Amino acid sequence: MKIAFCTDGIFPHAVGGMQRHSRLLIEELAKSPDVQITVFHPHSEKIFKNFPNVEEIMIEDIDKSKNYLLENYKYSKRIFEHLKNMPEYIIYSQGLSVWSGIRHLPNKIIVNPHGLEPYQAIGYKNKIVAVPFKIIFNRIFRYADYVVSLGGLLTNILKIRISEKKIINLPNGTNIPAEYTRQTDDNHINIFFISRFASNKGIDILLEVADELNREGQSNITYILGGKGPLFEPLKQKYTAENIRFLGFVSDEQLSVLYIKSDLFVLPTLFEGMPTVVLEAMSYKLPVIVSNVGATAELVDESNGWLISKNSKSELKNAILRFISLTPQQRTGLGENSYKKFAENFTWTQIAQKHIDFFQSIK
Repeated sequence: MKIAFCTDGIFPHAVGGMQRHSRLLIEELAKSPDVQITVFHPHSEKIFKNFPNVEEIMIEDIDKSKNYLLENYKYSKRIFEHLKNMPEYIIYSQGLSVWSGIRHLPNKIIVNPHGLEPYQAIGYKNKIVAVPFKIIFNRIFRYADYVVSLGGLLTNILKIRISEKKIINLPNGTNIPAEYTRQTDDNHINIFFISRFASNKGIDILLEVADELNREGQSNITYILGGKGPLFEPLKQKYTAENIRFLGFVSDEQLSVLYIKSDLFVLPTLFEGMPTVVLEAMSYKLPVIVSNVGATAELVDESNGWLISKNSKSELKNAILRFISLTPQQRTGLGENSYKKFAENFTWTQIAQKHIDFFQSIK
């Protein structure tokens, strides 16, 4: 079975959810002796040297100083020049990687648009910016044989635009952590947030709630905030309480330690796909509070945390207070349920096998 895997970047050479997804999925697929993968990426060095069934074709990267969409079109055109000579391959495209010439390709084409952000834009300005992206994705969806949904509300977004027969549910995943010993205190709560410091991730909402709870005397909570972005410096200057810790960039090694030391994971995001950070938190046996957007309802329910309405400070605050009111045993039970959900459905071994089963069904 031959797969042409097309992506705009591979983690850690490129940082982002889609780039991490590309890396981990390729590595897991490559463990199967029945799969031969040709990866198209923009990096100057080989990444999958330890996998003999992975061929890498390096494509000239986009010029980030120029128009983003036009540069992506040119990048996809460079990939098309290879794909048109590979009719026996199933094409798996991340985002906009297969765009130019898509209607002329005889291959089976699977497109994974991940979080469908252009269709979830909030505010007039962002909706205007999203229009050309929606037009382009609508065209790509028209000519693709299959479009991947991560599940939940994302499937509903796709159903409005394409035939349900073209939609295939292939969720995100993460790896099982190495053995660890949890480092928490039953009398103190560590709340952990890790994401880009941007308004769509809800970090400002979390900090407003933290400020309210501090003023109400909830001093047994520490808010541990990882990540950088446009809101990092303004929010760091605004919220100076000792129990609010701004970490900045967090490495993978540091991230594992932070999950281990935390009691609760919070992501009050305004729109999302299937957030890897929520899956990672679940893999570390953390209860989760997350907005009901994208595919988050596939991950969190009352058994392992709270789904809240996006942009709702009151629901976020109430969920945190409800968590605080639980006994240590009840908190542990929520965390165990998080891990059970993850281990039964969202390990990379399971996700890769779902991909392989689907590839075999359409080849």
